[in-house]
Amino acid sequence: MLRNSQGQILQQKLTPQAIQAQLLLAIPTIALDQEIKKQLEDNPVLEDDSENDAGKLSESEQEAIAEEKYSADNWNDYPKDSGYSGNYSGSIEEKNEYLINKQNKLRETPLEQVYKLGLDNNEIIIAEEILGNLEDDGYLRMTIDDIIEDVNDKYGFTPAAEETERLLKIVQKLDPVGIAARNLQECLSIQLEELFIDDNDRSLCLKMINEYFDEFRHKHFEKLAKLLDVPLAKVNELFEIIHKLDPTPGKQDTTADYIYPDFRITELDGKIFAELNGDSNPKVRISRKYTDMLKDKKTGKDTREFLKNKIDSAKWFLNAILSRRDTMLKVMNAILNRQKEFFSSHGENLKPMFEKDIAEDISMDISTVSRVVRGKYVQTDFGIFELKYFFSGGMKTDSGEDISNKMLKSKIRELIEGEVKSKPLSDDKLMEMLNAGGFNIARRTVAKYRESMRIPKATLRRKIVA
Repeated sequence: MLRNSQGQILQQKLTPQAIQAQLLLAIPTIALDQEIKKQLEDNPVLEDDSENDAGKLSESEQEAIAEEKYSADNWNDYPKDSGYSGNYSGSIEEKNEYLINKQNKLRETPLEQVYKLGLDNNEIIIAEEILGNLEDDGYLRMTIDDIIEDVNDKYGFTPAAEETERLLKIVQKLDPVGIAARNLQECLSIQLEELFIDDNDRSLCLKMINEYFDEFRHKHFEKLAKLLDVPLAKVNELFEIIHKLDPTPGKQDTTADYIYPDFRITELDGKIFAELNGDSNPKVRISRKYTDMLKDKKTGKDTREFLKNKIDSAKWFLNAILSRRDTMLKVMNAILNRQKEFFSSHGENLKPMFEKDIAEDISMDISTVSRVVRGKYVQTDFGIFELKYFFSGGMKTDSGEDISNKMLKSKIRELIEGEVKSKPLSDDKLMEMLNAGGFNIARRTVAKYRESMRIPKATLRRKIVA
């Protein structure tokens, strides 16, 4: 018997302004220019200051207006228990450039769509973690357990496996449909479930993909017709439906992609400094004409209301840009301070470091740091690195020195590259060599690191040398 009941639920929802602030902090510098252009088109009270200073508010006036009602503190640092603080996030070994609208397309990015789903803070964190771990082709090759472990390490709460799986399915149905699939069969199945086709055709296609995938892959048409109990012509029709699907919906055309570093590291008088690349104060201002019109008592009520809304929106946007600049520099300087040896040794001594370490250093929430480091790059004299590169676990050597897991992986790769190809090094032999070099590491850890670098095991690396 059904009964109606009343109850109270307390949930934190993100305001549109908070969403905008987080997205601005998350996107890289090259995408910020596109966002500014979009705001200039959408908000008539904002004007491009690079053209002409006439009729524009001065910089001090702009800052005064921005501070008049809104402060960066309103959105940049959420309460510690909320799991939030304003910012955003790829590699670029494992870049997730499809998370941002890099090609300035009109459709919303998956991250923007997540923010507009009305999820609570913990749900958003899980969805962000899923999106942040997608590979270049849009697939998720981390397990649910890995996602849960990462969320626990970064944010201090352990989501249930069922909840994580539920949010993964939500992400998979965002635009483009099929992102975050764990294999090709799942990717095609998700798209089939959302496709506007006959239910019977959908059922047959799903059966072909999930039950008879080998026959489908090898195009055994006659066998499929028998297994599905349909005519051969119907099998051909089903193939045409499936072949119209996208096997890599999260992959973008990267032929014109290039990396534009957000920061640069410079050295002056023996000291190392971090600077933002590009113009840290974008040339965009609120027009004096519209602020004067708002103050004019002759302006109609409807016009005043419209201008007030647009000017308030512009204030938020300008504030978000200023706060983005300050927050990014805080994070980069904290990384620089903890990784001084890495920068001074030209990349030789990377230390173990976690996002929570940087969060503590700058007194911000870990989610702020997490969104800042994903998809941002720093230019040095010895290469370009994604900020995410500097974060890794570590171990102690026999001498008591802390060493990053990335350095350990590099050592394993170096040993494998120097092996005799006719007698490749087994994981046991690699472990012995590393232990002899002062690295206390187990064989299963060697195997884990080797597999993470997609290096085959010894038997598959063996070559016949003439």
